[in-house]
Amino acid sequence: MGIKVGLQGYTVREYMRFDPLGALRKTAGIGYRYIELPNYDASGSAYYGLSAEEWKKEADAANISIIGGYVTNLTEENLEKTCAFFQKLGCSRLVIPIDYFPSRKILDEKCRFYNKAGNLCQKYGLSLYYENHYHEFQQMDGQTVMSLLLSQTDPELFHLSLNTYWLMRGLVDPYAFFRKYPDRIGSIVQEDYPLDQIDKFNMWNFKNHHPIAENIQYDKLLQGNEIQNIHPVQCELFTEIGEGILKLQPIIDLAAEIGNVSYVLLKQDFTRRPTEFESIEISLKNYRKIRGVDC
Repeated sequence: MGIKVGLQGYTVREYMRFDPLGALRKTAGIGYRYIELPNYDASGSAYYGLSAEEWKKEADAANISIIGGYVTNLTEENLEKTCAFFQKLGCSRLVIPIDYFPSRKILDEKCRFYNKAGNLCQKYGLSLYYENHYHEFQQMDGQTVMSLLLSQTDPELFHLSLNTYWLMRGLVDPYAFFRKYPDRIGSIVQEDYPLDQIDKFNMWNFKNHHPIAENIQYDKLLQGNEIQNIHPVQCELFTEIGEGILKLQPIIDLAAEIGNVSYVLLKQDFTRRPTEFESIEISLKNYRKIRGVDC
């Protein structure tokens, strides 16, 4: 039995806007047995207008397990409500998909909140995760934002869902990072990058490809809106997993050796394929060639 393979539902988010339960069924029909849901707004009420019971019933009928979800706008006020929702789904994880740290004061405050949130998650049978991008490797007080995050959060309460695509585009060696923090990484997110866009791979040189990023430097802390404005959101900068240039097998081999990783989530921000479901079918077919995983 290898590392379980699931889909990060952000990959099919456009279809989910119109038919969320249908997206669940179609994902299961392609062969995925685990899914991490996208875009749960903790400040809202029902998720896509549906209760936890409705989601659970549909997932059970489709024979697919909802293992967790991306959660945005999480606060102390809505934290318990959010944990209760994901507990009803039978989940094991709650994931902060991205966050921003424009100052040391804000970073310190967020670390205190993450520890508090992780502690409450445990009471509901959940684990709190954070998914990295590239901007956590900017410098702050002589260290990377990521190293400060990990030094100020409890390893039992705050875990990483390691996105190897964004590590590589931030010029961070994922294998060295994995060996440095083996006890913090509980899951892996794998995306892929197309060879025909190699000149745009380095995010720190992105100013060469986008005029509004002219002032972006490696050690300049970016604000949330600033990052959103410079992100290369064209579908050309992503490709189906196994179709691009990123090495997939070595990170799984390392994860299996270390032994802390429960899931690998397949994800793609954009696709050139006609539909999101054609895209995730190709990714799963390719990923079934990887050794040491349970697809």
